Amino acid sequence: MYFRVTLPALQDGKKDEAVSFVKERVMTEFDNTPGLLSMTAAITGDTTGINIACYESKESMEAVIDQIQGILSEAADLMAAPPVIYQGDAVYGKVYQTMDKESQRPSYLRLVVGVAKDTEAVLNFLKEKVDPIYEESEGLQVTGAIFDGDSAISWNFWDSQEDMDAAVAKLQDALDSESETDLFDGSTIAYMGPVYAGKLFIDFNEGDTPT
Repeated sequence: MYFRVTLPALQDGKKDEAVSFVKERVMTEFDNTPGLLSMTAAITGDTTGINIACYESKESMEAVIDQIQGILSEAADLMAAPPVIYQGDAVYGKVYQTMDKESQRPSYLRLVVGVAKDTEAVLNFLKEKVDPIYEESEGLQVTGAIFDGDSAISWNFWDSQEDMDAAVAKLQDALDSESETDLFDGSTIAYMGPVYAGKLFIDFNEGDTPT
């Protein structure tokens, strides 16, 4: 699987308009796109958000890049600055709850971005330290991660903010025990917020992995 993660910087007062644009324009524009597996959008603040698109492959994403650029151009009036975009092949992740393509369940997203000193060390940290925490957590739906150059981007979706909060303290303890400065240049940044729009174009089955 190949992911494209977009972090828009919205103008003050444009949040509601941006939400409507994604629901009414973006979600319909890419409906039935070949190779597109899922789209998810979350609001993480008055001027920040996250959009995640999952494709079968990099080639599937590149086949619709003109459409993507067109949508970004349409949204330019909503933006305070060009969006930050990360993309890459999945290197980590798992589906913890079966979700069929008609699913409309609530979801809460947490996404973490950091500059890795060594991407292999970060991947090992996810597998060895973070995985056990995920396995014992309640309400976890799906996890994933990509590397874009030295940037490490990982995410997790939860049934609720309360479920996420219950796991975050343990995740932070794991990071503290490893020493964040050993893994990353500077501090990682976490973005959190409710999913307000999303579409699944295939069924995601418990136990599936994106790699």
